[in-house]
Amino acid sequence: MGSKDEYLFDYLDDNARFADQINGAFFHGEQIVKPEELGEAEHEGIYLGKDAGKRKNVKTIVDKVRMWKGQKIHILAVENQNYVDYQMVLRNMLSESIGYHKQWKQKKREHERAKDLKGSKDEFLSGIRHDEKFTPIITLVVYYGEKDAWDGACCLYDLIDVDEQFKKYITNYQLNIYNCHEHDSFDEYHTDLRQLFEMIRYSADKKKLQEIVEKNKEVYSRINGDTRELLEVMADIKIPEKCKVTECGKERFNMCKAFEDMKLEGMELHAVELIQKKLAKGKKIEVIADELEESTERICELMQQYKLA
Repeated sequence: MGSKDEYLFDYLDDNARFADQINGAFFHGEQIVKPEELGEAEHEGIYLGKDAGKRKNVKTIVDKVRMWKGQKIHILAVENQNYVDYQMVLRNMLSESIGYHKQWKQKKREHERAKDLKGSKDEFLSGIRHDEKFTPIITLVVYYGEKDAWDGACCLYDLIDVDEQFKKYITNYQLNIYNCHEHDSFDEYHTDLRQLFEMIRYSADKKKLQEIVEKNKEVYSRINGDTRELLEVMADIKIPEKCKVTECGKERFNMCKAFEDMKLEGMELHAVELIQKKLAKGKKIEVIADELEESTERICELMQQYKLA
């Protein structure tokens, strides 16, 4: 099984989910960004310079990039369960700066080929016209970590120690961050991102998970395969193959059955524990069956299954 970031990368490759993530985090579920309006965009490369020993191009921190109505939108999915990246503000600043610098270099090359900036010294030296505009870059950080709170910096001001009289001369950089642990409901999402966030948010509260699944049986009885895979790696929720169903020729998974099986398994393990204790006290199988209100056949079956003496 691949790493969590690999699963997230593939999961957000779907334009419907990408749009849903943006609409849910930025616009409270209003359908501003539509999947059919999204276009491909290249990831940026970072030149590490001569000090790195040789020229290297490395993939930036951004997991998914799309173009939307002349705007470049980045989604950075932060899945690390062990720590909050306290320099995330700096990473985002660098990523966006590289993006804008790349746009400038592209414009400069186009003008050099066209030789159309000779009329103005300022434009010629700048490499662009005075009224030229750049494609805006919008970055969203999505925190999937197990820690409830994102306690890292959310803007540049949080990272710097500066006298108040100088603060107004320092341009602040704001981090756009979505932390599912800060939400109690996810009605703003219209794709299976809702189920993903619900499961991650309440992964440690099995009773709450059971309530959510019971309340939304229609959806949870037919989740798709990639959502099932992501739930298993992100929320440690196991949905076995026996819960597979076929719908219109497509594989789906019944989480309701998975949760019911887990519930029954928990009850069974509890019964086995009681049987073991009663056997240790020298009680006969018939007595144990009577006390647990089970048949002697069922008690014998559990004893054989769990190899109880």
